Amino acid sequence: MSSSHHDEFHFIPMHTRSPSDILSQRNNRNSYQPVPSLSDPLDRTVSPPLPYQDNVATHDSRASSAFGLGIGGRNSSPPESSPEIRRDTPPSSNPLMGHSPGQHSISSTVTFNNGNPPPDSQSKFNCPSAGSVRHKRMSWLTITILVLAFYSTALSGLYMIVAFIKPRYGSRIGRGGLAPDTASLLSALFAKTIELSFVTVFVAFLGQVLSRRALSKRATGISIADMSMRGWIMQPGSLITHWQHVRHSGLTIIGMIALIATFMALLYTTAADALVSPKLSYGPEEIKDFTGTVKTKFANVPYLLKNCLTPIPKDKDPVYGAGTCLQLSYVGQAYHNYREYISEWSLLAMGGNTSSTDMNQRIVPAGTWNDNTTLRGSWIQEQDMVEISKKHGRMINNVTAAMPHAGIIAASRHPRNSLRQPSDFNGLGEFALRAAVVSPVVNVLCAGLTREEIAPLVYNEWPEVNGKVNVSTWLSSPPEGLWGEGERWNKTVVDDIFEFSDHKLPPIFPKLPIAYNTLVNGTLRFYIRDSLYILLASPPDITDPPYALCAIKAGLTTQCSTIYHATASGGNLAATCDDPHDNMRYNKDKKDIPLIEWDENWEDMSTEWANSLSLGAGITDGQASNARLLTQLIPPLDPKTNTYSLSETMPSVAEAFAAMAASTLLMSTEGANFDFARPDPATLPKDQTFKVALRVSDYASGGVQRWQGIFYVVLVLVFLTNLVCLGYMYLEIRGEQLTDFTEPQNMFALALNSPGSMKLSGACGIGPVGNQLSERWIIGMEENDEHYYITSKEEKAEMRKRALLEEHLEPTTSPAVKEYRRISRNRSSISMFH
Repeated sequence: MSSSHHDEFHFIPMHTRSPSDILSQRNNRNSYQPVPSLSDPLDRTVSPPLPYQDNVATHDSRASSAFGLGIGGRNSSPPESSPEIRRDTPPSSNPLMGHSPGQHSISSTVTFNNGNPPPDSQSKFNCPSAGSVRHKRMSWLTITILVLAFYSTALSGLYMIVAFIKPRYGSRIGRGGLAPDTASLLSALFAKTIELSFVTVFVAFLGQVLSRRALSKRATGISIADMSMRGWIMQPGSLITHWQHVRHSGLTIIGMIALIATFMALLYTTAADALVSPKLSYGPEEIKDFTGTVKTKFANVPYLLKNCLTPIPKDKDPVYGAGTCLQLSYVGQAYHNYREYISEWSLLAMGGNTSSTDMNQRIVPAGTWNDNTTLRGSWIQEQDMVEISKKHGRMINNVTAAMPHAGIIAASRHPRNSLRQPSDFNGLGEFALRAAVVSPVVNVLCAGLTREEIAPLVYNEWPEVNGKVNVSTWLSSPPEGLWGEGERWNKTVVDDIFEFSDHKLPPIFPKLPIAYNTLVNGTLRFYIRDSLYILLASPPDITDPPYALCAIKAGLTTQCSTIYHATASGGNLAATCDDPHDNMRYNKDKKDIPLIEWDENWEDMSTEWANSLSLGAGITDGQASNARLLTQLIPPLDPKTNTYSLSETMPSVAEAFAAMAASTLLMSTEGANFDFARPDPATLPKDQTFKVALRVSDYASGGVQRWQGIFYVVLVLVFLTNLVCLGYMYLEIRGEQLTDFTEPQNMFALALNSPGSMKLSGACGIGPVGNQLSERWIIGMEENDEHYYITSKEEKAEMRKRALLEEHLEPTTSPAVKEYRRISRNRSSISMFH
């Protein structure tokens, strides 16, 4: 075999082979035939030409296969010649090779012939378009695109408006309306349809812009990177996998629009869920008139006895049954809340912390109500214990605690208020209100006394009694003449402190309690007063004072408002007082009413309350644990400073009494009046109105968190993009849809029937790379044959000459040519932008 055989190979295309050659090839289908490589070394032995290489096909057989992939050499041989690859020049001119072989390597005159005619023989190729590239305005495609454009624009605009105005849906979602889950599902469903229609419309918009740019003679044409834009929005991951395309087209006007649309479509359902989907959130505070039912007056013991729940029938214990039930209620509520209060102090000390001696900063009475509502009181009318004790020359411990009005809980459920409860929102709702109502208040005043100073108020210490008191009959039948002739009381050194007078008689105790014990004045039923009095004996380690006399009274105050925060799992009920910024304080606009009105009705329950807590067990030296703890809380004299002061690690005895009695205030206001007016029992029950500042958590649109505001950009841009697409489809091109040549099937058919191009040399195996991605391509028509084809704009210099000649062409009778000329001369389209 000569060297020429090593240097030259001839490849015969299938359409030039005879049937016998094809049969011979089939018989040798599985045989391996070496293929010459551009990287072969100089001394590589190449197999001789195949046996069928010398066969010559007829011209007719060549003509019958004049179709290909549209990729070929610029200088390809005409169809009459056999395709060949020569090894007569170095391949250094091949841009895909990274080395320079020797002189016996493949020639630079490599030719590729896929069966398509080259550009200079385009007139010989006849593939007329089977239909119009313009779709009728009433075609299914055109109508569908316009309908989707209107739908996407309208719905995205509606979603944007809803997100901005943040409507509250009230009773329309929740119990009695649309189920919350259904509302969220519908919102997500419509958001998804907006996203899908937006993607569809934008891809159609992109296809029209690029197709018209490719067809227009005055436009720049399109690139392969431009055609990949539709893949960005349909497959956002392609931005990463085919980032080279983004580099070539991302900075163009249409490329930036496509990038924005891609990210907006990717984030739209998330943005709609964050800003449009109904979610539970607090609305603005509203001032409303609230209605509550008044069933009784403040601290009405008969009402409490009647409504106390007990399993014992009334006929089995008609005298003491209701009283026993009420005493159990006293004990249960008082001990529970008192224990919470003491525990809070204990945890403070265990943590190594201390409390302030300023009453404003000390732990307030707390507890629970109805087992699911947390209570929180407030200290009011604070006094400096050190100063007031110095003033009177003895230990003075005076505190006043306000508690919230318990009737607010029932009022929040009153039908006239139409306040939806947390349970109406699948247990997730809540509301908060501040009510302008009076608040119950308790005052505890304790003074330190010596044995001699307290003796005038202790019956067994009187000289004429001489220790002969009968403690067993003291409560039921107290001795006569306890206050002397004309019911004059015995003078004491604390008369001015407790304001004892003819109208406010002092208490008389049967005996002095022993250490760690307490006594309750039991003569209340015979003499009206506004306070309950308790006498305490200090522990042996507290010598100053040895005794303490405490007066406890209750009433209503106007210097507070009641705050109620309700959730499905419970609530919080608190009193806030003396806040200058609280516009719901009861006396905010009522300057002529007193701050506090003390109510004698509370005294009807105070003695039974005290005895149920074993505060009177000292009459028999009962050594009650409750009394023991209370006596240990009496503030002693500090010998270093010679003052009486509050402890930083434990409450004072007055604070402890206030925390213990706080539960009676809640019991006294449940179903009671919301102002100072004492209702006439004959008119009860009746409704009473009062002002509240109400915030309700219901379903509304709008972001729950502030950072979610960034999603407004998504909603706005999607709407504006939809608006641009709709305007382009409806106003710019008036609904006229052209064949979208960026669709793969359309581009495949166009490229297959187009001439080859050296601009894509080497791309048939690995795809276009580098500058091939930004090469500009245009779609033209061979008007003689009504044949559309795509070609590189640079390689089609002759087309520009033909375009100049077409300006002087006589009118044609071909509708397809007329259509092409009209489209290619369009100047008003956005397609002109690059």
